[in-house]
Amino acid sequence: GGLSVRPPIRRLSRRRAMASSTESEAAKRRRLDPVMPAPDLMMGGVRSTVAMMQFNEQKQDYINSLSNLEENTAEYKQVLSECHLRGAERCVQVANTNRGLYVKAAQFIASIRGGTGERGVPKAYTDALAKFTDHAPHKSINDVAEALKESMSLGAWPAAPLDARYDLQSIEEEPIASASLAQVHRAVLKDGTKVAVKVQYPELRKEMSSDFAVFKSMGAVIKQMAAGYDLMWVVEDFEQNLTRELDFTLEACNGEETARQLKHRAPHIYVPKVFKELSSSRVIVMEYLDGLLKANDPQGLRDAGLDVAECAQLICDTFAEMIFVHGRVHADPHAGNIYFKAIEINGKLHPQLVLLDHGLYYDLCEGDHNVRLNFCRYWKACCAKDSQQMKELGTRFAGALHRFLPLILCPWFV
Repeated sequence: GGLSVRPPIRRLSRRRAMASSTESEAAKRRRLDPVMPAPDLMMGGVRSTVAMMQFNEQKQDYINSLSNLEENTAEYKQVLSECHLRGAERCVQVANTNRGLYVKAAQFIASIRGGTGERGVPKAYTDALAKFTDHAPHKSINDVAEALKESMSLGAWPAAPLDARYDLQSIEEEPIASASLAQVHRAVLKDGTKVAVKVQYPELRKEMSSDFAVFKSMGAVIKQMAAGYDLMWVVEDFEQNLTRELDFTLEACNGEETARQLKHRAPHIYVPKVFKELSSSRVIVMEYLDGLLKANDPQGLRDAGLDVAECAQLICDTFAEMIFVHGRVHADPHAGNIYFKAIEINGKLHPQLVLLDHGLYYDLCEGDHNVRLNFCRYWKACCAKDSQQMKELGTRFAGALHRFLPLILCPWFV
């Protein structure tokens, strides 16, 4: 038969965090409703065509610009750098035009800059796409008003002003952040509490459903043409996880569970409170926090009086606990979701890690393959130089490439 590319172990399954016993019946009904609408293949086809045209144009740009130049010369490097800049701008245009999945892709590219540097993705691309972590294209307040009214009493707003009868005292028209799935507005509840209101883009679910339908069609063609080369599991896995991310009732439950698991680390770790009674599958209302500092801005952390090494250690310790102790890991830790605050403890400034956006989690404990436990055993084997155990467990994780897995996990294992 043909080659079937599959992960060496069953891909990590994810499960929904259990809903709180206080969850309303209305919220339960919303959570059980289908998230993705029927796809529009025409819409998906047009969106993918836009991306493919830009890709082909950039590919031709590289060929035309570099074909007559000698590699590693100063001129070649200068022209290549200019090509990268034009390519980065084309990627920005595609993400701005298509939004949704394409912004997700932009966020992913921007987030891998620390791992591979120029050897993986040219800096021009990562720099240009970094804005999509929290400054993606957004909608007007009128466009998202209907979604907001799903879970809150807002009267005739935005046509008429808000007053004391409604759930919100005020809401800012311009979002303070916008990413791949939603935008965030600063607001004030009727009791004066400052909140951040995260609302999903109104057309997002239709666009994503259409995109995935096209990707599945492409995947089926590739499998047929490449004699069994199967990439469908990647598309299906991505679709499954994004579908869960689109249900904000799950995000609310995930945030509560993370706060519970990490409460012993307070005040060094903080998860903002969610107002579930004002939230829905497309809207989540959480407490607003001032003074947030980006985790990928070391100079900003220093200016706030924080020790960058202490900040880095806090992130490592937190995610290590999620992986090795709880087996439940925040799966979208880019710069738009991980922040610090400077807090005073015993007269000295220390970092407080603020975790946002709990829509996607990896469950390392579910099913027959207890990844958390086996991963703990694997690390222990690496530290003890137990080659037999390393080979046995490494093969389950990485198949024939198990010998390279320790090098990826930690430079100490070289």
